[in-house]
Amino acid sequence: MREGGAREVHLRITCPPIVSPCFYGVDTPTKQELIASTHRVEEIRQFLGADSLGYLSLDNLRQAVGDTQGRYCLACYTSNYPTVVQERLIALRNRE
Repeated sequence: MREGGAREVHLRITCPPIVSPCFYGVDTPTKQELIASTHRVEEIRQFLGADSLGYLSLDNLRQAVGDTQGRYCLACYTSNYPTVVQERLIALRNRE
């Protein structure tokens, strides 16, 4: 964008940082491959070369999707999986 003449680049992401893989049907990289699981927002901002970087908060995501009772799975954002199956899946995925 800067090469096209932009003096500033401000990046906004419409979800919280994804820090964990999904084991419930969404094909996501391993935890080690997810930049937000190993780097702070400031480090990601610098890597991208943006002047600022902001993510939607978890609370605002819940509000946006109408999850007022906390029933939706947010494991990819929190690393808190709703089932015990996750331990086996994590072990299997880490072998790949």
